[in-house]
Amino acid sequence: MAPSAPHFLETIRIVDGQPQLLSRHQTRVDRTRHRFFGKAPAFRLSRVIDELDLPASGVHKLRIVYGASLESAEVHPYTIRPVRSLRVIEADDLRYGKKYADRSHLEKLFAQRAGCDDVLIVQRNHLTDSSYANLAFHDGNKWYTPAWPLLPGTRREELIDRGVLFPTVIRLRDLYQFEEVRLVNAMMEWEESPTIPTTAVLRH
Repeated sequence: MAPSAPHFLETIRIVDGQPQLLSRHQTRVDRTRHRFFGKAPAFRLSRVIDELDLPASGVHKLRIVYGASLESAEVHPYTIRPVRSLRVIEADDLRYGKKYADRSHLEKLFAQRAGCDDVLIVQRNHLTDSSYANLAFHDGNKWYTPAWPLLPGTRREELIDRGVLFPTVIRLRDLYQFEEVRLVNAMMEWEESPTIPTTAVLRH
């Protein structure tokens, strides 16, 4: 029996009924579907959203699962999860270059946080991401983001384009040269994203 085609995920921030970063989400969907479902009919996020009864006020998360076509679309209230500490976890064999709906490998890493709030994933001695967000590091002057994340996120892309973030190679040995680390993803505005001192990133 041939293996089933993978399913993919988009999580879109909805503010007072309006989707955020929609064109960037659409670009990622288009790239993913071109690679895995090249001949499938076009899949427009705006059409999916138009058919939903979105809440008119507040911040919500729209969770879309798709393959060759739409699988599901769910809307839930969203609040930012506090993060006060990170545990360094090495995962050289992890591959998450597309936003797969199956997050079991990331969940296994998250389970190794050992009392911390989340994990900081390291591959071949290079800093990448947390279990659910890209990362930014502040040196007291500028904010830098790892050049080789597990998954380049839409918020990260926007912040790079705005000149807020600067991609660079960051090795594990460089971690404590920075003062702060901030978690970055599409569901959180830059200014409200969890930020902790690098002294709260634990290696053992």
